[in-house]
Amino acid sequence: MNSTYSFEQKQDYLYLTISGDYNKDDFRRFPKIIMDECEKTGAEKVLINALNVSGTNVPAMERFYMGEEIARVIGSKVKIAVAWPEKDINKFAENVAVNRGGNICVLGDLVSAENWLLAVQERKASTDFQIRPSASSS
Repeated sequence: MNSTYSFEQKQDYLYLTISGDYNKDDFRRFPKIIMDECEKTGAEKVLINALNVSGTNVPAMERFYMGEEIARVIGSKVKIAVAWPEKDINKFAENVAVNRGGNICVLGDLVSAENWLLAVQERKASTDFQIRPSASSS
């Protein structure tokens, strides 16, 4: 691996630090590595610190495949906040993952990422949808 990583159990989430050089093969393995660690520890939230990764201006297709892999392997089972170098954030991988059922947000600093991760998300049932009986003809 061109990048190194370590997990630390925090009170409310699992903290993953990644450093070194960005490598597409390494980063495609991270969803499984994260899911395995979450299953082992019972964590449902992960804060990823990738601020010390170099080469983070990743091509669009790599971002697409990463988003797909996150959705396929992790989906909505784990809420993930990623602190990524702000200059290289375009939300493409995030959008791909979210559009396929993932629960992830990519932000430019750790404080914002942690705040998003720990925020309570309310899900309200829509009251706009109503089933109306069909008109009967006589």
